Amino acid sequence: MKKEQIEEFTKENLISIVYFSGSICGACDAIKEKVLHVIKDYNEVKFLEVNAIENKEIAAEYNIFSLPILLLFVNEKETLRLGRYFDILEFKNSLDRYYNMIF
Repeated sequence: MKKEQIEEFTKENLISIVYFSGSICGACDAIKEKVLHVIKDYNEVKFLEVNAIENKEIAAEYNIFSLPILLLFVNEKETLRLGRYFDILEFKNSLDRYYNMIF
């Protein structure tokens, strides 16, 4: 994966999530499932997972130093950054607020 692919992804979608995870990260998988469950009700929200272990340079460019990290982009701008121990309800409320402003 290249940084340009992530930039293109966030450009093509008004609201997008870039989720940095690792190949042997149990917390990454568990949180990913919860995030996917939340966003299924938001048709316009797009999800991209980036393996930070395999893409260390990209992770460093986005200042990813622990896993998992969720970046929420709205109109190509990073608007929310949530780390390893984040409140899924807080995430849903933030997503809902941005989603309702745009759609």
